[in-house]
Amino acid sequence: MYCKAKHCRNNIVIISVMIILGFSQPAFSQDSYLLEINIDDVIACPGQQNVEIPIYLRNYADTVAGFSLWLHLSRPDIIEFQTTFETIEYDVYYIYTEWHSQNPEIPVDSVVASLCWVCNEWDGDECIESSSQLGYYKCSAWSFEGYCLDSVFVPWVEGVDVVHTESVEVYVGHFDTTGTLTSGWEMVTTRSLIGNGLDILITAFANQTALPPDDYTPGIGFPQMGYLPLIKIIVDVYPLDDGIIDRDVTIIVESDFIDNFNLSNERGKSLGVISAEVENTEYYMCEQWMDPPYENECFFWNRVAEYDCPPEGCDSTFVDTIMHTFLDVDRCCDPSSGICDNNVMESECPDEFNGTGIWHDGSISITDGSLHVNLCLCGDLDNDQTINILDVVFLVNFLYKEGKPPEPLITGDTDGDGEVNILDIVCLLNRIYKGIDCFDCDWLR
Repeated sequence: MYCKAKHCRNNIVIISVMIILGFSQPAFSQDSYLLEINIDDVIACPGQQNVEIPIYLRNYADTVAGFSLWLHLSRPDIIEFQTTFETIEYDVYYIYTEWHSQNPEIPVDSVVASLCWVCNEWDGDECIESSSQLGYYKCSAWSFEGYCLDSVFVPWVEGVDVVHTESVEVYVGHFDTTGTLTSGWEMVTTRSLIGNGLDILITAFANQTALPPDDYTPGIGFPQMGYLPLIKIIVDVYPLDDGIIDRDVTIIVESDFIDNFNLSNERGKSLGVISAEVENTEYYMCEQWMDPPYENECFFWNRVAEYDCPPEGCDSTFVDTIMHTFLDVDRCCDPSSGICDNNVMESECPDEFNGTGIWHDGSISITDGSLHVNLCLCGDLDNDQTINILDVVFLVNFLYKEGKPPEPLITGDTDGDGEVNILDIVCLLNRIYKGIDCFDCDWLR
């Protein structure tokens, strides 16, 4: 991380500038959303390591005490998420569910327990008090079609159930919570699900098990205006040939998979998520018909996908409504089927679904970020591909006249000491007018 040295030494100057100019913050799309996730746009150099990608949160809805974000790269040939290959040990809690018929002291089956939110007190259909407990939900009532209608929570019991320490080899992503909204949180993990550093899943909880007031770490309160990053993810840029023209990478937030995109409050309730009843059709083929006189009765039904039905159609169909959970983002919907598309612009929505499209304003907004790789010359602060007195003027304006910073800032660190300050101005002048080779730009690969 590079620091503008004058501001590092003089906190009074920082405060006065902030009072006059206001805090800088990322650009968000509009003011009507209750929750916004925005990845910042960043500029870097070829071969630059440890580039920080800030992710911002703006929130008017509720306290955020946990989240999951899954990020992908559009150009894995240009950058990668910085990872290390590690062996992680972790405890797995098992609950015994079945015992040997001849010896009831010998377990023969078990399930893995996990932390679940359990309602401790109800007010009608609304839970007003809950806690995080280790266990699992066991289905207590099934429908004919195989859906669970009701369930009960089964807790893990110390001394009765068991815990095993297991290990797994994973790519662990690098991140920085210094000066972010997640600084001090009890659990922040990053993993590459694909296993090659081209994606990263961020999972974070303010508290793993504690509830107030015992050893309790507060979540992110609201309103949250997006002045501080939620977290910063670290990427490395590959060395690039100067002839490569397209140097833009999109950092994509995967929001289609709701299991890997989630924001929750201190009670474990998901934020920005809604449920709706949608029509669901199931298709069945009879694998074995009964003998006469019951030849029209099926002995064994097999559920299949619609595309597996023969041209004349499947033997049976079952139409029902199910609850579908999805992110409450802007989308265009078909009023007859309930199908929605969140890739349609609002202006195009009325023409969708045979001219019946209805626009839905969502409560949550997700904005992908970008990284652009400049050509980058050490000391070329104005990016004109030459090093001259104009770069000295640029750096003087930045350090002492509130001019705009170099993009990226690292190009101003000509002496390689990790700071951009007056010593870099001296180095530039010595290089331009005295021919002294004082440049130390190991960051430029």
